Amino acid sequence: MKKINGKKLSSKMLKAVERIAKEGLLPNFVKAAPIANKKISKLPILAYPEELNPFQSALCKIRLNEYENMKLNEFLEKAIAVKNINELSKVVDEALDLGIRINAANEDGFSFANVTMFKMYRDEFKGNKQEDIIRKLELNGADFNVQVDKKITEIHQKVQKEIEPQIYSRLKKLREVGENATIEGTVENVEIDNKTFYIEFSHSCIVDVARVVEGAKNLGLSKGDLNLGGNIIKIGDGEVEVKTGKDGKRNYVDISDNSGFAVTFYTSLGELNLMVYHDTEDYHQVQVEVEDEEMWNELQKIGEIIGQGCLFGGMSVKEVVEKGSFTRCGRWGDPNSKSSETFSWVNKLKDNKTTSVERS
Repeated sequence: MKKINGKKLSSKMLKAVERIAKEGLLPNFVKAAPIANKKISKLPILAYPEELNPFQSALCKIRLNEYENMKLNEFLEKAIAVKNINELSKVVDEALDLGIRINAANEDGFSFANVTMFKMYRDEFKGNKQEDIIRKLELNGADFNVQVDKKITEIHQKVQKEIEPQIYSRLKKLREVGENATIEGTVENVEIDNKTFYIEFSHSCIVDVARVVEGAKNLGLSKGDLNLGGNIIKIGDGEVEVKTGKDGKRNYVDISDNSGFAVTFYTSLGELNLMVYHDTEDYHQVQVEVEDEEMWNELQKIGEIIGQGCLFGGMSVKEVVEKGSFTRCGRWGDPNSKSSETFSWVNKLKDNKTTSVERS
């Protein structure tokens, strides 16, 4: 994946930044603007690094992948270009339906939620639909970390108070999804940002990922778009990104740097474990190894298909085992049923040129 150029803003985005700065509204952004641009290099930014921002949620700290960032930029420009509140409402509907992460910042520090809020500050965007727009965004997890003017702040607080029970209910149901999918361990944290959900499990957890994905889908998340919206699961010290295709297959597309997991499949010969871990010698690759090669060979002899609803980097279990790895294609890469697999965190040990994994 190629690196995103964060040194250039489109003319529309630049004008928007200049207007926001002129009106004194920018200091609340964590990363205000690309320093390389002389016209906006003096805009204030917070003194501490973004990754140390104590006010950011765990999901907000997980960066967008290249495609997500590109689509977010498209919708930021759409929001900036609209000429009235009705047009803005339509853009918000489009963004929510597509699965844009509304709290996540692009490479220049702008989120869709906050840019929409800034847009409504202008006189021609004030009116009855302000409350509707804020409500739609907040119902999908929007966290407005900026204050625009007194009137909009009052609307925001009013809506927030009204919908808090609904938001609490969604998060409670998502936590229940995680708890129902937990074979061992506990759920530590849950978050929602439009069509993307984040569940953090305890260090020693074993999780039925199929149940997590299906449960989230039943809540209206994980709608089956391989590009936008997804499932980010943290177990112990590692994170894994799972995309869901329209055919319902779970596609493990990436794991966080230097992490490893054990994926357990239930077969006619017993439990088969795959060791899945980030290759420390090749940043772009995730290694996949069978723990019990003898069992694997026996399963191949009898023609048993392993993990029919599961993919790794778009490949079937058989394909990825034969290849031995898959290319990271997610956000960390640089540009009751026993019919499914379970996930558990593992320790990864490196010894010279060989990398081994073991259960913790």
